[in-house]
Order: sequence, then structure tokens, then C-alpha cells
Amino acid sequence: MTEILCFNDFSYAYQDADRQVLCGVKLDIHMGECHCLGGATGSGKTSLALAAKGLLTDGHIFGTIDRCETSPGSGSGMGIVLQNPETQLLTGSVGSEVAFGLENLGCDPLSMTGMIRTALQWVGLEKPLDFDTAKLSMGEKYRLLLACQLAMNPRLLILDEPTAQLDPEGLTKLCRIVVELKKNRVALLLCENEPGPLREAVDHHWHLDADGKLHPGPAPDVVRSQALPSVSRSDTLPGISETALRVSDLAVTDMAGRTIWSDVSFFLPRSRRAVIYGLNGSGKTTLIRCLLGFEKPAGGEVRIFDKDPNPSTLRGRVGCLFQNPQRQLFETTVFEEVAFPIKRRRKGDRELTSRVYETLGLCRIDDLADRSPHTLSYGQKHLVALASVIAMEPTLMILDDPFAGLDPKLAAQVLELLTSINKEKGTTLLLTSHAPGSMGDWADFTYTLAGGKLGCN
Repeated sequence: MTEILCFNDFSYAYQDADRQVLCGVKLDIHMGECHCLGGATGSGKTSLALAAKGLLTDGHIFGTIDRCETSPGSGSGMGIVLQNPETQLLTGSVGSEVAFGLENLGCDPLSMTGMIRTALQWVGLEKPLDFDTAKLSMGEKYRLLLACQLAMNPRLLILDEPTAQLDPEGLTKLCRIVVELKKNRVALLLCENEPGPLREAVDHHWHLDADGKLHPGPAPDVVRSQALPSVSRSDTLPGISETALRVSDLAVTDMAGRTIWSDVSFFLPRSRRAVIYGLNGSGKTTLIRCLLGFEKPAGGEVRIFDKDPNPSTLRGRVGCLFQNPQRQLFETTVFEEVAFPIKRRRKGDRELTSRVYETLGLCRIDDLADRSPHTLSYGQKHLVALASVIAMEPTLMILDDPFAGLDPKLAAQVLELLTSINKEKGTTLLLTSHAPGSMGDWADFTYTLAGGKLGCN
């Protein structure tokens, strides 16, 4: 079999890092094979993917990587879809994004439109070619980037944590794509702890340990289910009459006046838990933006603690974790990032340091205190952003897909942390998820956003 990619005792350390993130990696990938790479959050999966593509810079490299070069007109060679799709988008519309790669390959402009539509149809992204990429959900952006790579006919396709962004429908489509690509002798590298439906197409499993060493077989202690461990509901909490959040007849339309969803109504009593499920593009993030006062709905009303949703008046009482954590990270170290909301509460220096390290420990990232948050993995960034929200000690926490990018074991630990915060401090929790049923019976209130309506389960 023809070798596509070969790691020859490859090691890598980031600039100024005190250890190698990849250590003595030996890996051969051949045409038509699907390899799945697991490992804990922050173990180096993304670094290995970037190394395979030749995108690692400003570090210390030992060993070599051999890549099979492509012949003219044979395709793009290697394609990659990163875990955070927003870092990879280049243009302002769906059609131009897919066209960008085709133009660089010198494709015939007359045949390009058909190629673009075929690629979009393959990944299940039914959008007009002039649709604004900024209006896509994270899952839809991942599908778009996947379409971009498929259109360029790669010989090796690298996918970084597809389950972190794709809903079950998207993963089922991706599984069919993987099977078809393998038939056409395309090689694949999935950086994924729990491949779910993709598992049946995987030929070889690998995992990285904490020292960056590669081992055959799946990562140990992986939870073999997308569903998080069941945690008891908050029924033991004392009855509280105050309503933390009330939504009445909310409606949202797009710029053309088309309804995205309407008649959305629900309420969340204080100190209770709720989860809103919805497939990619169903409008979960848009709903959250409306709840927080960042986006004006077309109709209806939102009340948080019986007040209009205004970021300035709710500051300190409401904490929000966005789906893309990079948008809310701005300090130079993880310590300063988590310290920022505590400083706003005028804590003394001794209390501040103690509180920061306590919060970092709760989120299992105290070892990252001196690191820049901007150099961390997507999952680690999610944890830093979550720690910053927890440090605020808000009365209401709204978390948009909080487990994206976390390995199953760490996701379960975060769920336990949120549960203890809810029980011990009475914090009200509202979470969203693109994986229906993944929260089990954890929530007191469970809703599904689908078909432009919100239903209560």
C-alpha cells in the first residue's frame, strides 16, 4: 500500500515550553486507511494534526515527517478541518469559501458552481451560495470547512474533534463520507476520543499520553458513550418562588424577514437546572444572545430576575460561556484571565490569589496558571473561560455547549462541578447541547429547539 504520511521518531516542543508536546512519535498512514487519534484534553492531538499538515512553527523540532507529494491535477494533497472552525474561515459567504480552494487549484470557473453545490450537499449544508458565513452556527461552519476540503479532492483528510461541533445527523453524514473516501483510497486521520458512529470506519486506533508519546489502541478511561453520567436532579433544593429567567413569545427573523424561530416561551426558577437541545443551525446560540441582551428579537419579551436583559445591569449576576471561548479570552496568562472578574469585585491580593487557584483547581487547570490562554488547545480554552465565569460567582450561569472540546472523562468532571455549584450555592444553570439526550436526566427542565419551535420534553 502507498504511504501517504510517515512520522519518523518525531518530537516537538513549543517555543519557551518546558516539555515536549509530542515525543518520539512513529506513525505510518497509507492510502485508504482511517486512523483515529485519542488522548486527554491538551494531550497534543491538535499539535500532531498541525504537524501532519506542516503548520507547526516557532518551536523545536526533532525527527522528520515524510509526506507523499501530489501530482498536478490530482487534488490538494492534505486537507485539514480544525477543531475551532472560526479560526479557519477566510471569506464572507458560503459559496466563496468553497470556491477559494478550488480557485487556488486552478479549477475551471465554469464547472466550479456545480462542484461547490455537490460538496455542500454532501455534508448536508443546504444554504444559498451567498449566505453569510458569520450567520452560521459552529456546527454549520465545521460542515462548511469539511465541504471546502472535500471539493479539493484531498489524498489525506485530517479532522480535529468532529464530535465537538457536529450533531448526530452531521456525524452520520460524515461516517458515510469517510466510508466513501476510503473506497476512493483517500486516507483519514481523526483526532477524536469518542468517534461515535465514525468508529465503524476506523482501521487503527492510537492515543497520546500525558508525555506526548504515541501508543496503539484507544485512549484509556474513555467513556464509550456521548451521554454524560447521570447526576440526580436538584429536587432536594428548598422551594424558591423567584423566577430567574422568563421568556414569553420570543421570535427571531433573519435580515430578509424570514422567521428563524417563533413563539418561544419558557421559564426557569432560581436555583434550578435547564438544558436546551438543538441540532446544528437550530438557533441555540441566537437564543442565548437574545436572553443576554446582545441581540434584539423580532418580538416577545425576556426577563432576567424580573429585569430587561441589559449586559450593564446584569453584570456580576449573570455569567455566560460562549461556544467559541476564544472570543472571551483577552489576558496574557490563565491566572490573570481568571483573576479579572475577581478584581472587579475588589478582592484583596491574598484572597484573590487563593480564589484564583481554587477556581483553577476545580476546573483541573491549575497547572496552566502561567500559560497564555491563547496558546492552549480548544478544550483547554473552554475550561479557562468556564473558570472565569465560575470566579464571578454569578447567580445565573448560561453555558453554550460547555463540553465541546473536552474528553469524556473531563466532561463528566465538569458536569459534577456544575452540579455541586448548583447544589451548594443555589446557582441557576442553563446549558445548551447539540447532542440530544446527552445530559440524561440531569436537568429539571429539558427543552428542544427544532423546526423553529421550542418544545418541552
